[in-house]
Amino acid sequence: MAKKIPVIENETICGASIADFSSVAENITIWQRLTHQQYAKNTLVAFKNDWNSFLLFCAQHNSSPLPASAEIVHRYIEKMALTRKLASLKRYIVTIGLVHRCHALPNPCLSNEIKLAMHKQRLDKHDDYTNAYGFRDNHLHELLDSFMRSTKAKDVRDMAIWAMTFEAMLKRSEVTALTINDVEVTADGLITLSVNDNLIALSDVASDAVNRWLTLAMIDSGFVFRRIDRHNNIGDNPLDHSSIYRIFRRASQELELPTDVIFSGQSPRVGASQDLADAGLSIHQIQHQGRWRSPAMPAQYVGQRAKRDNTLKKFAEKNSNNK
Repeated sequence: MAKKIPVIENETICGASIADFSSVAENITIWQRLTHQQYAKNTLVAFKNDWNSFLLFCAQHNSSPLPASAEIVHRYIEKMALTRKLASLKRYIVTIGLVHRCHALPNPCLSNEIKLAMHKQRLDKHDDYTNAYGFRDNHLHELLDSFMRSTKAKDVRDMAIWAMTFEAMLKRSEVTALTINDVEVTADGLITLSVNDNLIALSDVASDAVNRWLTLAMIDSGFVFRRIDRHNNIGDNPLDHSSIYRIFRRASQELELPTDVIFSGQSPRVGASQDLADAGLSIHQIQHQGRWRSPAMPAQYVGQRAKRDNTLKKFAEKNSNNK
């Protein structure tokens, strides 16, 4: 949605435009003028409706809409989040930010307070529609029982990905970017991965699964995990994120899980976090093992919503004190 809309430089024109945008608009005329008609009509209608809604909210709370404070925008987002989806909340931020930027006013949506508020909404709304189902240790071992003796390239590759991604708590981007230079194999066959300057030792089971793939695919250079065509030929090109998603979706199908339980590329990090929590590790220990910058996400994964919210609150206070 973002386009390079020029800022109004003439003070007289800018003042008149601010006056226009300070009251509810009946049509999109002022929006066409502000955006130089660079947006489709439907988009401008959405902008108009979003801004009118924000104007009314500001009026109800005796607060200025132009320029608006980060506090009033935050309160508006919290209110709208009760009934609106994340996509709508994101559009509200774009709309409010656009009006401020075009009028050369400080953009409240760029503040740490709003960034943090939207981060919280992404976490909350994530639960509404795409909360990844955890791929856990019992799932891995069931798949091992089924596929560790298979000699089909796709089975061997997918088994290696299931085992390595779960044990090392890898992100999809880390799996697809992994090269043979990131893999060290000891004399006894154990594997240590180098991921973003972190060394991660794999167990005997995961090491065996990865070694079977490296041997079958005869990989001695380039990417570790590669595409396999319909004729079972192993290529040189790496997998992409959608491939990782399909590989984990296959895992849920192979396990004959209920139709509403579908693994995704995020599932191994979720499941590993849950297993570690069940084993008695603290959120900060899980954070360290999963290489998260903040404990908010592992807290989310193991169901400690209060812990996550408290972490986000502390983060906001820290940023506020550093201003």
